[in-house]
Amino acid sequence: MSKKIQGYILLASACLIVLSLLFKRLEVNVLADSFMIFAAFVAGYHIFSKAIKGLRFKIIGIELLVTIAVTGAIIIGEYWEAAAVTFLFMLGSYLEARTLDKTRSSLEKLMAYHPSQATVLKDGIESTIDAEEVQKYDVVIVKPGEKIPVDGVIVKGNASVNQAMITGESIPIFKQINDNVFSGTMNESGYIHIEATKVGEDTTLSKIIEMVEEAQESKAKTQKFLERFAKYYTPSIIVLAILLGAITQDIRLALTLLVISCPGALVISVPVSIVAGIGHGARNGVLIKGGEYIEKLGKIDVVAFDKTGTLTKGTPAVMNFAVYDIGETELLKKSCQR
Repeated sequence: MSKKIQGYILLASACLIVLSLLFKRLEVNVLADSFMIFAAFVAGYHIFSKAIKGLRFKIIGIELLVTIAVTGAIIIGEYWEAAAVTFLFMLGSYLEARTLDKTRSSLEKLMAYHPSQATVLKDGIESTIDAEEVQKYDVVIVKPGEKIPVDGVIVKGNASVNQAMITGESIPIFKQINDNVFSGTMNESGYIHIEATKVGEDTTLSKIIEMVEEAQESKAKTQKFLERFAKYYTPSIIVLAILLGAITQDIRLALTLLVISCPGALVISVPVSIVAGIGHGARNGVLIKGGEYIEKLGKIDVVAFDKTGTLTKGTPAVMNFAVYDIGETELLKKSCQR
């Protein structure tokens, strides 16, 4: 289910809950209960479907516990509990989807560096082809203002190449014959011929993108723990509720146990924390690849930076100056005249 659809479901469920509470305040209990049950169904339909699909493959997850708990809550008349549980569970799923979208933004930025076309020189004839079609040892022509489409060695010409997105160097590097260049870097000035040594998925940029994709698939340790925890927690609660009902002969008590044992807060806690961390970082210009890295930040004692441009703009500027035997205004005037 897409994030957009989840958002609509959350909005519809919230509106129904608000209407229910409004009718409850007006003491129109029939409408209040009806809207609350409908809210539970709207937010819980996807959860119920997932639980049934899981049972087909003999998977007992938190979705099944939520389904049983919501059904039990409706049976014993706790309609608000049913709606709240499904709403919170869906909210957690929605926030997790938002987290994935935010982490994908770094990958999209990397993809934007990858040029789509390349100018290849064969038998003295220039031809423009898709960058993916360039073969190893082909000679690629890169003009000023163009991105370099392959990893390779300069065989003719020289240029100032901006390698910031690969090496972190904020100032363009002068490149000449026999120097190596990387795919995705920018030729800011100069005209060069490059013999391709790495093309397609073998280029440095493609390897970086691949590593980012793999990193985004990894989950935070807390999320992994919750998944393992659910495997044992869900069947344990179900068995406990059955035993309680059998011993006490009180079905309502057994259903109440299922309702209060539904881990709504547990499910929502991790996605909320991760979204808050990634969102706050993005607002401050920091891209975080996923929840796993947010958790690791809490264990960091020392951070070492090896590139000037990482912490600065890479463009030196005078911040302050001291004068000796001359006035500040006079010194500035002389500097301007020079």
